[in-house]
Amino acid sequence: MSNSAGYVQDVSYPAHFHREIQPLWLATLTRFLGSAPPDLNRPYSYCELGCGVGINLLVAAATDPQGQFVGVDFNGRHLAVARDAAAFMGLANIRFMQADFRSFARDNSLHFDFIVSHGVWSWISAAQQQAILQLVHQSLKPRGLCYLHYMCHPGATQMLPLQKLLIEAARELPGSSEQQLQAGLELLSQMDAAGAFHDQPRLRAGLQTLQQQNLAYLAHDLLAEHWRPQHSVDMHRLLGQAGAVQLGSADPFENLEAMSIPGNLQPLLARQSSPAVRETFKDLARHQHQRRDLFQRDPVRLSPAEQLAGMDAVRFQRLPDAPAAGPVPFATPIGDIQGPAQIFTPLLAALAKDPASFGELRRLPAFTGQLGMLSQALQMLIWGGHVHPLREGSAANAGQIDKLNQWIDRQRLAIQLVPACATAVTTP
Repeated sequence: MSNSAGYVQDVSYPAHFHREIQPLWLATLTRFLGSAPPDLNRPYSYCELGCGVGINLLVAAATDPQGQFVGVDFNGRHLAVARDAAAFMGLANIRFMQADFRSFARDNSLHFDFIVSHGVWSWISAAQQQAILQLVHQSLKPRGLCYLHYMCHPGATQMLPLQKLLIEAARELPGSSEQQLQAGLELLSQMDAAGAFHDQPRLRAGLQTLQQQNLAYLAHDLLAEHWRPQHSVDMHRLLGQAGAVQLGSADPFENLEAMSIPGNLQPLLARQSSPAVRETFKDLARHQHQRRDLFQRDPVRLSPAEQLAGMDAVRFQRLPDAPAAGPVPFATPIGDIQGPAQIFTPLLAALAKDPASFGELRRLPAFTGQLGMLSQALQMLIWGGHVHPLREGSAANAGQIDKLNQWIDRQRLAIQLVPACATAVTTP
């Protein structure tokens, strides 16, 4: 097992695009959550900690020249790919820095409107985690947004014994991290076949899921020395001490408690007044295994009138694979649901013609006096990958977009750019 500071380095981490960390997505979710986001109509700054080969930053920088983007990663192999890509595209608003987070926190003098980190926190040492908190404290601007992804209890708890066996076996085995992981998975499969997990159905299900995933991805995930899930309330306290307040989730479905919490548990949740108890309750109710939390420094909470005025200006665009009409099926973490036709058909029909603003959509007869229903329906369509906020006044360079498309094809990434929305969507 080749690693540095407890992290795998002998295999490259596969590139993954995360729509939830794109600036427009985060700014729009912040408005839905009732706070004023950073102004994307003015120059802004954005930092990704643990950027890998840079796919998220490359999409952001190419589709939104208004931003200045910084990617930080300690893996030189990853950054070589990222820098070559940025040079090929001629992007002048992006730079990549090779450093661990402690070094970057010590040397950095920049301030950011966005600090994001996906797939990092639960895999790094306490010292590196502390450096992330230091960066949030010293480098996140007022009203700046912090996105932090991490594995959490109780959903990820079942993986602790599996991960422990895999990493201990890897220490004793020859070969690359992928080969060591494969051998460890075969050992777990043999244990399962011999009946070791017959009374642990969730653990067995977790093992079956692992066996279907990319080995390079799993090696980075499960052979990290410091891998551990967190309690979300502990994370919220840590970020609070760094000066950032939790707004909600960057996953819009999780912000809709009426949808994401089983109905029989909602009256009980409604009786809980403690934020810490409510968050822990929700994690238990959803059997949550990962969080995409959204925090803000010195948030400006909007009055209902201010929030409505801000939302009225947000325009939305139908995405390529959106259904033509309702009912709209949603495969949610707590089960399949059907979005009623009487709610979703008017929305989809309006957006099939042209992009439309929240203000225009709320004038549809189906949503007269139903602001809450419209907000929930739009957020479900955004979460489902059917609709996306539109980037108004984008000055994206067509040549750079074309070169980014060429690079995506060469890398065989299963994504399609949507430049008008400053994002990409996954493809089959």
